Amino acid sequence: MAPTAEERMAALREQLRADPTLAATLPETEAAIVHEALAGESVYAIAQRHGMSEEAVWTLLGNAARLARGQGPAHRVESGGLGSDTDPGVTGGYGDTGFGSIGNEPPEPTPEEPEPGGGMSRGDVLSV
Repeated sequence: MAPTAEERMAALREQLRADPTLAATLPETEAAIVHEALAGESVYAIAQRHGMSEEAVWTLLGNAARLARGQGPAHRVESGGLGSDTDPGVTGGYGDTGFGSIGNEPPEPTPEEPEPGGGMSRGDVLSV
């Protein structure tokens, strides 16, 4: 069973206390987050105070705990699944898929629609 948030935070606090000088070596925001965690703040409260996601706080605290143990920060690798948008182009990686149009192309003109600018001109005269 996965540890609860309280158990996970308690383990991180214990690891962070292994190097009391760590916070002094971190940038200001990261140091503040480490101090708040050591003071007993919840991840939710820290995330709200700093305008970041809870996952970002967990990651920061986990990396700080690794540094306190003498290890480097963890580097997570995220990969996209089937249909993921991995091409940073104008179309976002979606173009001709081989499965037909996905709707990001401009609409086809309809022949019965009037041509742009094809209305009456000043020289036209209406007859009754």
